[in-house]
Formats: sequence, structure tokens, C-alpha cells
Amino acid sequence: MTTFLLVLSALGMGVFSRDLALGTLQKISRYQQTVRLKHWMGQAPRALPFQPFLHFLENHLNLLLLHPRLEAYGLRVNRLLQRMGRGDVRAPSVVGYQVLCALAGLVVFGFLTGQLLFSATAFLLGGVLPLLWLRDKAAAREAKLLRDLPNALEVLSLCSEAGLSFEQALDQYVKTASPTPLREEMAGILEQSRSGSSRKSALEATAARLDLTDFSLFTAGIVQAELFGMGVARTLRRLSITMRDKQSQRAEKAVQEMPVKMLLPLVLCILPVTLLVIFGPVLLQFLR
Repeated sequence: MTTFLLVLSALGMGVFSRDLALGTLQKISRYQQTVRLKHWMGQAPRALPFQPFLHFLENHLNLLLLHPRLEAYGLRVNRLLQRMGRGDVRAPSVVGYQVLCALAGLVVFGFLTGQLLFSATAFLLGGVLPLLWLRDKAAAREAKLLRDLPNALEVLSLCSEAGLSFEQALDQYVKTASPTPLREEMAGILEQSRSGSSRKSALEATAARLDLTDFSLFTAGIVQAELFGMGVARTLRRLSITMRDKQSQRAEKAVQEMPVKMLLPLVLCILPVTLLVIFGPVLLQFLR
């Protein structure tokens, strides 16, 4: 019983260390974005609080990630950061926080249990948890983006039917939409178009970074409409209907998969308790 309580407390400390480290990383990323925004506006930014620590991680771990066997891992972390919309964060910083979480789990389990097996398990879990957190955040962001895409296409089609150009429709959507991941991506496309990039380049760059089928379909539709001289408003209207149908299909698929996903918790958690309640008194009487 004591070992079980120690394991639970150590897991709690590991999760707390993970949240603390990754929360600090998020604050640093948001502050870096604020610093760049103030620089564009002509304001003098303050010094970044953890800048020396970040420089230390980047200078030492960046060389490590250049190794051929670790380069693929660095690219994978960068890919997760891009899916999260955190292109300003570098892979060495994430790896550094993974090392901190792993060492924190190792120290906590080693201090509480004093067993090598638990300490090694905590070390591995501490290193894997930040990566799992990044993957969950990336998947949640992509789900929000796909959920908001049909509504955004309907707004863009209405603006185009009212006589606005595609860039003006994007500008109107960015000004009126609530802060969402899709609004950030549309604002990025609009900013690239205003900075001199073509509409095709901006859309294709965003689609390549997101790597989502629906957004790639949206990009291909706009590019083909511009190439063949088709009406952008009609294309956006058809795309919105298509995206809405795909959204309904994804919802139906999730509903159909729900019984299969509930089978494992049912067998492992609910069924043993039910059997214990039903046959427990009978077993006790038999033992007496």
C-alpha cells in the first residue's frame, strides 16, 4: 500500500513538473511574439526573462540534434510545433524541457521509492510526457481548425458575392472572427499577400505547413479558380458545402467508433466492479 501511494505521489510530481516546464515554454513563446509585435510597432521590448537559459539550451542541444540519428527526431518535434502554430519555438528548447521533466521524475521517484526500476520508469515517462502533450495540443488545434473551416468558407463566399475581392474577404473575416486557430492562419495568409507574396504561394505554404486534407482542398480550389478564371464566390460556396458534408461524415464516424472505444474501459473498469458486487457476498459466504 505504501509503495502504491509513493507511486501515485511521484506521478503527481512528474505531471506537475511537466506542466510547470511546458507552461514556462508557452509563456516564453507568447512573450517572444509580443516582443516581435512591439518591434514592428516601434516600441522598445524588454529583456526576455529566461533568455540566457534558452541560449544555453539552443547552443548545446542544437549541435546534438544535428547528429544523423537525432536529426529525424528534431524534424519531428519541429513538425509538431508547426502543427501547434508555434513556429517561433525551436526543437532544442522542447528537448531541453524533456530533459528537465525526465530528471525531475528520476529525482522524485528515486527519493520516494529508492528503487531503480521505478526511477528508470519515471525517467522515461518524464521524457515522453512533453512530446505527448505537444501531440495532443497539435491534434486539438487541428480539430478546431477543421471545425471552423466550413463557417469561414461561408463567410468568405458571402463577402465575395457582395463584390469584395478574396483578400478583402479575408480581411473582413480576420476583423470579425473570434480568436481561433483558423483566424490565425487566415491572418498569416493575408499578411503574406500584403508583404508581396502571391495568393498561390501564400495558400500553398500554409497548406504545406498544416498538411490537412480539407485545407489542401480549399487551397487547390482557390488556385484553380484563379488559374481558369472561375468565380471565386461560386468556388467558395461549393467548398463550404463539401466541407460541411465531410464534417458530418467525421461526426458519424466518431459516433460509430464510440462503442469500440468504450469496450476497453468497460471490460477493465466497470465489469470487474460489477462482478465483485454481484458475486462478492456469495464468495464471502462460501469462504465462511
